Amino acid sequence: MSSSLFKITVVQHWLYNCWIDADGNPCGEGEAGARFVASRKVKAGTPGSAKVTKKSGKWYGRVPGQKKPVPLSPNKVVAQQMVAKLTVKAGLASAGISDPFEEHRRRPLAEHLKDWEAVLKARRNTDVYVEMKVGQARKVIDACRFVFIADFSASRVEAALAEMRCRPRFGTQTSNHYLSAVKQFTRWLVRDRRAAENPLSHLEGGNVRLDSRHQRRELADDELARLLDAAHAGRPVRGMPGRDREMLYLSSVYTGLRASELASLTPESFALDGSPPTVAVAAAYSKHRREDVVPLHADLVRRLRVWLAGRPARQPVWPGKWAEYCWAGAMLKSDLKAARAAWINEGEGAAEQEVRSGSDFLAERTADGRVIDFHGLRHTFITRLVKAGVKPKEAQALARHSTITLTMDRYAHTGLHDTARAVESLPSLPPSRPESRPQPMKATGTDAVGLPPVCTGFAKAVDTGRSPLMPVETFKGAESGQGGDSGGDRNHPILKVFAPDRGGMMPADTNGEGGNQAPRFSQPLSFSALRTQLLAP
Repeated sequence: MSSSLFKITVVQHWLYNCWIDADGNPCGEGEAGARFVASRKVKAGTPGSAKVTKKSGKWYGRVPGQKKPVPLSPNKVVAQQMVAKLTVKAGLASAGISDPFEEHRRRPLAEHLKDWEAVLKARRNTDVYVEMKVGQARKVIDACRFVFIADFSASRVEAALAEMRCRPRFGTQTSNHYLSAVKQFTRWLVRDRRAAENPLSHLEGGNVRLDSRHQRRELADDELARLLDAAHAGRPVRGMPGRDREMLYLSSVYTGLRASELASLTPESFALDGSPPTVAVAAAYSKHRREDVVPLHADLVRRLRVWLAGRPARQPVWPGKWAEYCWAGAMLKSDLKAARAAWINEGEGAAEQEVRSGSDFLAERTADGRVIDFHGLRHTFITRLVKAGVKPKEAQALARHSTITLTMDRYAHTGLHDTARAVESLPSLPPSRPESRPQPMKATGTDAVGLPPVCTGFAKAVDTGRSPLMPVETFKGAESGQGGDSGGDRNHPILKVFAPDRGGMMPADTNGEGGNQAPRFSQPLSFSALRTQLLAP
């Protein structure tokens, strides 16, 4: 293999003891920025340059299928391994066996990110979504200093995200979003046949509950009423009049639609005369990329009929860019501030106003760190469903969630007063005093005290006209001497007690005149022994 390695002859041109300018070109001694050098490699044909012939520093080798020698490595051992690998690769390629990922491994990740961005746009994702996902993945890649696909390392991604979480507004939830974006990018690399495996597939997000920096809350009924009043009477915000903002908040609380979904609605989206009345969100604007049809409350339908009258067809009922970025939250925040200020000013005196100022009523952020933003209106919708006694499966369907856990754990909020009412619904405690407890019934003197064990049940009848096994019965009119079947109604069967003073198996008259006879036993018998004696010939 060593015979295939060689060094080529290299021809260079050099200047010795010369002056060069700031760009490294030869110049005169008196020019500005000129400096003196002992030697300088220059281009061929440079005046005063000397031609130098020497051996190359790298080893070269010949690979089957390539006409020109291939540059390898200055180290001869490494060059031998390289030329052997290239020779094997050329042999496999000639047989139709090649590495499909080789070309993509040579391309920088920046080019792959551009291709992924184009794919996301081709899938008809919104521009905001594409910009967010690609931006998050790019930030993780830049923080880890990845250049090529082979540079991906799960441990470096974890370390970079841990460093990001030290920032003031970068919590665990945000870290999970960044991790999800870069994992989505690496999954696409595998599916698009650009990488053989996903090096980040085993990474999992952190526990949001251990580092909850943006915990949303719901609006109480009185808070919601004051917010709607403040919005109705408020000045336009981002070009949206107060009445339109009131209907926007009301529609969000009674449908659970997100800001981007509400911004996509047109008058044709509402079917107010349907049974039931509904509003439809097109698949292009739904989070799950499917058409969602949501039923409407009767009170909301009455308000919408008046408000939608005269709206231009096929135009958004809430126009503008209010749903982009954080503008919807800023709009809600201004109305919350106005509603809270009006509530505080309603206090009769300065002391009461001071107490109200410290309350969490209509506060954007409560004392325990919970906040209300535009997405909090969706939390309010789901919480109101749960408090109204809606079945969990129906709440999940109205929330359009993939799992019931997401609906109940994250969106349905339960406070102390709610749990207190649940506890009050329990039954009362049982009485604790002995005299108040129910007492067992006392004996009446009719119990069979001191009698030997008895055997009850079916007795063998003497009359062959009847069934072999039958209960001993008395009949109405037996005391008057009437026959059992000759007249009167039949009473309930009476179970006879076997006499203890007769030994063995002896017949005993039931009425003193013969009649039906039943066997009597001096000792109690087991069922198997009783059956043996009854069936004996």
